[in-house]
Amino acid sequence: MNKKYDSIIKITPYILYIGLCVIILLLDFDIYIEGSAEYPKFYIMPIIFSIIFYIILLYLISLAKKRMNLKQLEADVDFRRTILLFVIFMAVLWIPRQFMIWKFGITFEKLPLLYMVATQIILVEGLLLSEFGLKKKLIGKNILLGCVIAFINIGLITLLHIVLSFSFSGTDAFEKIELFELSQFITFPYQLLAVGVSEELIFRGYFFTKIRRTGKSFWYTTIITSAVFMIFHIPWLINIDLTFDLYLPYIVSKVINTFPFAIICCFLYEKTGSLVAPIVYHGFSNSLTTFFFLYVNPNLLFLFELILAILSFLILLVIAFIVPKIVLKLNLEANSD
Repeated sequence: MNKKYDSIIKITPYILYIGLCVIILLLDFDIYIEGSAEYPKFYIMPIIFSIIFYIILLYLISLAKKRMNLKQLEADVDFRRTILLFVIFMAVLWIPRQFMIWKFGITFEKLPLLYMVATQIILVEGLLLSEFGLKKKLIGKNILLGCVIAFINIGLITLLHIVLSFSFSGTDAFEKIELFELSQFITFPYQLLAVGVSEELIFRGYFFTKIRRTGKSFWYTTIITSAVFMIFHIPWLINIDLTFDLYLPYIVSKVINTFPFAIICCFLYEKTGSLVAPIVYHGFSNSLTTFFFLYVNPNLLFLFELILAILSFLILLVIAFIVPKIVLKLNLEANSD
Protein backbone atom coordinates (compact mmCIF):
# COMPACT_ATOMS: atom_id res chain seq x y z
CA MET A 1 0.00 0.00 0.00
CA ASN A 2 2.81 2.38 0.91
CA LYS A 3 4.67 1.58 -2.30
CA LYS A 4 1.52 2.28 -4.32
CA TYR A 5 1.05 5.57 -2.48
CA ASP A 6 4.71 6.50 -3.07
CA SER A 7 4.32 5.77 -6.78
CA ILE A 8 1.29 8.05 -7.00
CA ILE A 9 3.20 10.81 -5.20
CA LYS A 10 6.13 10.50 -7.62
CA ILE A 11 3.97 10.95 -10.71
CA THR A 12 1.85 13.76 -9.19
CA PRO A 13 4.03 16.57 -10.69
CA TYR A 14 3.54 15.17 -14.20
CA ILE A 15 -0.20 14.57 -13.74
CA LEU A 16 -0.66 18.14 -12.48
CA TYR A 17 1.38 19.62 -15.33
CA ILE A 18 -0.43 17.73 -18.09
CA GLY A 19 -3.86 18.15 -16.48
CA LEU A 20 -3.55 21.91 -16.00
CA CYS A 21 -2.17 22.32 -19.54
CA VAL A 22 -5.19 20.45 -20.94
CA ILE A 23 -7.54 22.79 -19.04
CA ILE A 24 -5.80 25.87 -20.47
CA LEU A 25 -5.69 24.45 -24.01
CA LEU A 26 -9.32 23.30 -24.14
CA LEU A 27 -11.13 25.98 -22.15
CA ASP A 28 -10.02 29.17 -23.90
CA PHE A 29 -13.53 29.74 -25.40
CA ASP A 30 -11.81 31.76 -28.15
CA ILE A 31 -12.09 34.91 -26.02
CA TYR A 32 -9.34 37.41 -26.78
CA ILE A 33 -8.55 41.07 -27.35
CA GLU A 34 -6.68 42.39 -30.37
CA GLY A 35 -2.99 42.94 -29.71
CA SER A 36 0.10 43.90 -31.71
CA ALA A 37 2.01 42.37 -34.61
CA GLU A 38 4.08 40.35 -32.13
CA TYR A 39 1.09 39.35 -29.98
CA PRO A 40 -1.92 39.61 -32.36
CA LYS A 41 -4.32 38.05 -29.86
CA PHE A 42 -4.30 38.28 -26.07
CA TYR A 43 -6.30 35.29 -24.90
CA ILE A 44 -8.23 36.05 -21.73
CA MET A 45 -9.05 32.62 -20.27
CA PRO A 46 -5.44 31.35 -20.03
CA ILE A 47 -4.59 34.50 -18.07
CA ILE A 48 -7.59 34.00 -15.76
CA PHE A 49 -6.69 30.34 -15.24
CA SER A 50 -3.06 31.32 -14.56
CA ILE A 51 -4.14 33.79 -11.87
CA ILE A 52 -6.44 31.20 -10.25
CA PHE A 53 -3.74 28.51 -10.40
CA TYR A 54 -1.21 30.94 -8.90
CA ILE A 55 -3.43 31.81 -5.93
CA ILE A 56 -4.19 28.13 -5.27
CA LEU A 57 -0.50 27.22 -5.49
CA LEU A 58 0.53 29.94 -3.03
CA TYR A 59 -2.11 28.68 -0.60
CA LEU A 60 -0.97 25.06 -0.98
CA ILE A 61 2.67 26.04 -0.43
CA SER A 62 1.80 27.96 2.75
CA LEU A 63 -0.22 24.94 3.92
CA ALA A 64 2.68 22.58 3.19
CA LYS A 65 5.06 24.76 5.20
CA LYS A 66 2.79 24.48 8.23
CA ARG A 67 1.86 20.81 8.00
CA MET A 68 4.91 19.12 6.47
CA ASN A 69 8.31 18.63 8.04
CA LEU A 70 10.25 20.03 5.10
CA LYS A 71 14.01 19.58 5.19
CA GLN A 72 17.17 21.00 3.66
CA LEU A 73 18.82 19.56 0.56
CA GLU A 74 21.52 17.00 1.30
CA ALA A 75 25.13 17.89 0.60
CA ASP A 76 25.63 14.88 -1.70
CA VAL A 77 23.21 14.53 -4.60
CA ASP A 78 23.30 11.66 -7.11
CA PHE A 79 24.39 13.04 -10.49
CA ARG A 80 22.90 10.30 -12.70
CA ARG A 81 19.51 10.49 -11.01
CA THR A 82 19.50 14.27 -11.36
CA ILE A 83 20.32 14.15 -15.08
CA LEU A 84 17.73 11.39 -15.64
CA LEU A 85 15.08 13.50 -13.90
CA PHE A 86 16.16 16.51 -16.00
CA VAL A 87 15.63 14.49 -19.19
CA ILE A 88 12.22 13.21 -18.00
CA PHE A 89 11.09 16.74 -17.09
CA MET A 90 12.08 18.10 -20.50
CA ALA A 91 10.38 15.21 -22.32
CA VAL A 92 7.12 15.73 -20.40
CA LEU A 93 7.27 19.51 -20.88
CA TRP A 94 7.76 19.46 -24.63
CA ILE A 95 4.40 18.48 -26.18
CA PRO A 96 2.08 20.69 -24.04
CA ARG A 97 4.54 23.58 -24.52
CA GLN A 98 4.49 23.02 -28.28
CA PHE A 99 0.69 23.07 -28.42
CA MET A 100 0.58 26.28 -26.35
CA ILE A 101 2.86 28.00 -28.88
CA TRP A 102 0.83 26.75 -31.83
CA LYS A 103 -2.52 27.74 -30.36
CA PHE A 104 -1.81 30.96 -28.46
CA GLY A 105 1.59 32.20 -29.65
CA ILE A 106 2.41 32.53 -25.94
CA THR A 107 3.76 29.85 -23.61
CA PHE A 108 0.81 29.54 -21.25
CA GLU A 109 2.21 26.31 -19.78
CA LYS A 110 4.16 28.30 -17.17
CA LEU A 111 1.75 27.92 -14.25
CA PRO A 112 1.42 24.16 -14.84
CA LEU A 113 5.23 24.09 -15.01
CA LEU A 114 5.40 25.92 -11.68
CA TYR A 115 3.08 23.30 -10.16
CA MET A 116 5.30 20.58 -11.61
CA VAL A 117 8.56 21.79 -10.10
CA ALA A 118 7.00 22.96 -6.81
CA THR A 119 5.32 19.60 -6.17
CA GLN A 120 8.54 17.80 -7.10
CA ILE A 121 10.43 19.83 -4.49
CA ILE A 122 7.82 19.88 -1.71
CA LEU A 123 5.63 16.80 -2.16
CA VAL A 124 7.99 14.27 -3.76
CA GLU A 125 11.29 15.25 -2.12
CA GLY A 126 10.00 17.02 1.00
CA LEU A 127 12.43 19.92 0.61
CA LEU A 128 12.25 23.62 1.43
CA LEU A 129 11.81 25.99 -1.52
CA SER A 130 14.41 28.26 0.08
CA GLU A 131 17.00 25.56 -0.71
CA PHE A 132 16.47 26.43 -4.37
CA GLY A 133 16.84 30.19 -4.25
CA LEU A 134 13.36 31.38 -3.26
CA LYS A 135 14.51 33.55 -0.36
CA LYS A 136 13.35 36.85 1.12
CA LYS A 137 16.82 37.88 2.31
CA LEU A 138 18.04 41.12 0.64
CA ILE A 139 15.04 40.98 -1.69
CA GLY A 140 15.10 44.73 -2.37
CA LYS A 141 18.75 44.72 -3.42
CA ASN A 142 18.22 41.62 -5.56
CA ILE A 143 15.28 43.27 -7.34
CA LEU A 144 17.53 46.28 -7.98
CA LEU A 145 20.27 43.99 -9.32
CA GLY A 146 17.83 42.29 -11.71
CA CYS A 147 16.62 45.70 -12.93
CA VAL A 148 20.18 47.00 -13.40
CA ILE A 149 21.25 43.98 -15.47
CA ALA A 150 18.03 44.11 -17.51
CA PHE A 151 18.43 47.78 -18.36
CA ILE A 152 22.11 47.35 -19.20
CA ASN A 153 21.01 44.57 -21.55
CA ILE A 154 18.14 46.53 -23.12
CA GLY A 155 20.23 49.71 -23.30
CA LEU A 156 23.13 48.02 -25.11
CA ILE A 157 20.79 46.28 -27.56
CA THR A 158 19.06 49.62 -28.24
CA LEU A 159 22.44 51.29 -28.85
CA LEU A 160 23.45 48.44 -31.16
CA HIS A 161 20.15 48.83 -33.01
CA ILE A 162 20.82 52.56 -33.55
CA VAL A 163 24.39 52.02 -34.78
CA LEU A 164 23.43 49.20 -37.15
CA SER A 165 20.37 51.05 -38.49
CA PHE A 166 22.51 54.11 -39.21
CA SER A 167 25.21 51.91 -40.82
CA PHE A 168 22.66 50.26 -43.11
CA SER A 169 20.39 53.21 -43.92
CA GLY A 170 22.37 56.35 -43.10
CA THR A 171 20.26 59.33 -42.03
CA ASP A 172 17.20 57.61 -43.55
CA ALA A 173 17.20 55.43 -40.44
CA PHE A 174 15.80 58.35 -38.44
CA GLU A 175 12.93 59.06 -40.85
CA LYS A 176 10.80 56.42 -39.19
CA ILE A 177 11.23 55.92 -35.45
CA GLU A 178 8.95 53.48 -33.64
CA LEU A 179 8.84 53.27 -29.87
CA PHE A 180 8.36 49.86 -28.30
CA GLU A 181 4.70 48.91 -28.29
CA LEU A 182 2.91 49.26 -24.97
CA SER A 183 1.39 45.84 -25.60
CA GLN A 184 4.88 44.37 -25.24
CA PHE A 185 5.13 45.69 -21.72
CA ILE A 186 1.58 44.69 -20.82
CA THR A 187 2.92 41.13 -20.75
CA PHE A 188 5.46 42.07 -18.04
CA PRO A 189 3.42 40.80 -15.03
CA TYR A 190 2.96 37.44 -16.74
CA GLN A 191 6.59 37.33 -17.91
CA LEU A 192 7.78 38.11 -14.38
CA LEU A 193 5.43 36.09 -12.17
CA ALA A 194 4.80 33.13 -14.47
CA VAL A 195 7.62 32.81 -17.02
CA GLY A 196 10.40 34.24 -14.85
CA VAL A 197 9.49 32.34 -11.69
CA SER A 198 8.76 28.98 -13.35
CA GLU A 199 11.74 28.88 -15.73
CA GLU A 200 14.21 30.20 -13.16
CA LEU A 201 12.95 27.80 -10.50
CA ILE A 202 13.28 24.75 -12.73
CA PHE A 203 16.51 25.60 -14.60
CA ARG A 204 18.55 27.66 -12.15
CA GLY A 205 16.84 26.96 -8.84
CA TYR A 206 16.17 23.24 -9.00
CA PHE A 207 18.47 21.60 -11.55
CA PHE A 208 21.40 24.03 -11.32
CA THR A 209 21.39 23.67 -7.52
CA LYS A 210 21.14 19.88 -7.60
CA ILE A 211 23.87 19.43 -10.22
CA ARG A 212 26.16 21.75 -8.23
CA ARG A 213 25.47 19.61 -5.13
CA THR A 214 26.73 16.57 -7.03
CA GLY A 215 30.15 18.22 -6.89
CA LYS A 216 30.23 19.55 -10.46
CA SER A 217 31.92 22.89 -11.13
CA PHE A 218 30.09 26.14 -11.84
CA TRP A 219 31.01 26.07 -15.53
CA TYR A 220 30.12 22.40 -16.00
CA THR A 221 26.71 23.00 -14.43
CA THR A 222 26.18 26.26 -16.29
CA ILE A 223 26.94 24.75 -19.70
CA ILE A 224 24.62 21.76 -19.12
CA THR A 225 21.66 23.77 -17.81
CA SER A 226 22.14 26.56 -20.37
CA ALA A 227 22.32 24.09 -23.25
CA VAL A 228 19.09 22.41 -22.10
CA PHE A 229 17.52 25.86 -21.66
CA MET A 230 18.42 26.61 -25.29
CA ILE A 231 16.95 23.28 -26.48
CA PHE A 232 13.84 24.14 -24.42
CA HIS A 233 13.23 27.04 -26.86
CA ILE A 234 13.34 24.95 -30.05
CA PRO A 235 9.50 24.58 -30.11
CA TRP A 236 9.40 28.21 -31.27
CA LEU A 237 10.97 27.02 -34.55
CA ILE A 238 8.48 24.20 -35.20
CA ASN A 239 5.45 25.15 -37.29
CA ILE A 240 2.04 23.56 -36.83
CA ASP A 241 2.56 21.55 -40.06
CA LEU A 242 5.74 20.14 -38.43
CA THR A 243 8.07 22.08 -40.73
CA PHE A 244 10.86 24.19 -39.28
CA ASP A 245 11.21 27.96 -39.42
CA LEU A 246 14.72 28.20 -40.87
CA TYR A 247 14.95 32.00 -41.03
CA LEU A 248 18.48 32.31 -39.66
CA PRO A 249 18.14 35.62 -37.75
CA TYR A 250 15.06 34.20 -36.00
CA ILE A 251 16.92 30.99 -35.07
CA VAL A 252 19.80 32.97 -33.59
CA SER A 253 17.66 35.48 -31.69
CA LYS A 254 14.92 33.11 -30.49
CA VAL A 255 16.97 30.00 -29.67
CA ILE A 256 20.76 30.37 -29.81
CA ASN A 257 20.82 33.64 -27.86
CA THR A 258 19.04 31.95 -24.97
CA PHE A 259 22.35 30.20 -24.21
CA PRO A 260 24.29 33.34 -23.12
CA PHE A 261 21.07 34.65 -21.57
CA ALA A 262 21.00 31.53 -19.38
CA ILE A 263 24.67 32.05 -18.47
CA ILE A 264 23.77 35.52 -17.14
CA CYS A 265 21.02 33.96 -15.00
CA CYS A 266 23.43 31.29 -13.74
CA PHE A 267 25.95 33.96 -12.72
CA LEU A 268 23.23 35.95 -10.95
CA TYR A 269 22.05 32.89 -9.04
CA GLU A 270 25.52 31.54 -8.24
CA LYS A 271 26.80 34.86 -6.93
CA THR A 272 23.73 35.89 -4.91
CA GLY A 273 22.31 32.53 -3.87
CA SER A 274 18.87 33.97 -4.68
CA LEU A 275 16.51 33.55 -7.64
CA VAL A 276 15.09 37.05 -7.22
CA ALA A 277 17.58 38.83 -9.51
CA PRO A 278 17.37 36.19 -12.28
CA ILE A 279 13.56 36.27 -12.11
CA VAL A 280 13.41 40.08 -12.41
CA TYR A 281 16.02 40.10 -15.19
CA HIS A 282 14.14 37.33 -17.02
CA GLY A 283 10.81 39.14 -16.74
CA PHE A 284 12.15 42.44 -18.09
CA SER A 285 14.16 40.81 -20.89
CA ASN A 286 11.17 38.82 -22.14
CA SER A 287 8.94 41.90 -22.11
CA LEU A 288 11.23 44.40 -23.79
CA THR A 289 14.19 43.91 -26.13
CA THR A 290 14.81 47.48 -27.29
CA PHE A 291 13.44 50.92 -26.42
CA PHE A 292 12.71 51.86 -30.04
CA PHE A 293 13.16 50.77 -33.66
CA LEU A 294 14.64 52.72 -36.58
CA TYR A 295 14.01 52.37 -40.30
CA VAL A 296 15.98 49.74 -42.21
CA ASN A 297 15.81 49.19 -45.96
CA PRO A 298 13.61 46.07 -46.46
CA ASN A 299 16.11 44.72 -49.01
CA LEU A 300 18.79 44.70 -46.31
CA LEU A 301 16.57 43.47 -43.50
CA PHE A 302 17.85 39.87 -43.47
CA LEU A 303 21.49 40.91 -43.14
CA PHE A 304 20.59 43.59 -40.58
CA GLU A 305 18.65 41.15 -38.39
CA LEU A 306 21.37 38.49 -38.66
CA ILE A 307 24.16 40.86 -37.63
CA LEU A 308 21.96 42.26 -34.85
CA ALA A 309 21.28 38.75 -33.53
CA ILE A 310 24.96 37.70 -33.65
CA LEU A 311 26.20 40.88 -31.96
CA SER A 312 23.43 40.53 -29.37
CA PHE A 313 24.86 37.08 -28.57
CA LEU A 314 28.26 38.68 -27.91
CA ILE A 315 26.71 41.46 -25.82
CA LEU A 316 24.96 38.88 -23.64
CA LEU A 317 28.27 37.08 -23.09
CA VAL A 318 29.96 40.34 -22.06
CA ILE A 319 27.12 41.13 -19.63
CA ALA A 320 27.49 37.64 -18.11
CA PHE A 321 31.10 38.35 -17.19
CA ILE A 322 30.39 41.76 -15.65
CA VAL A 323 27.60 40.37 -13.45
CA PRO A 324 30.03 39.26 -10.67
CA LYS A 325 31.48 42.78 -10.47
CA ILE A 326 28.03 44.37 -10.16
CA VAL A 327 27.04 41.81 -7.51
CA LEU A 328 30.21 42.64 -5.58
CA LYS A 329 29.51 46.37 -5.91
CA LEU A 330 26.03 45.92 -4.44
CA ASN A 331 27.41 43.67 -1.68
CA LEU A 332 25.06 40.85 -2.69
CA GLU A 333 27.48 37.92 -2.75
CA ALA A 334 25.99 34.77 -1.24
CA ASN A 335 28.84 34.45 1.27
CA SER A 336 28.82 38.09 2.34
CA ASP A 337 27.16 39.32 5.48
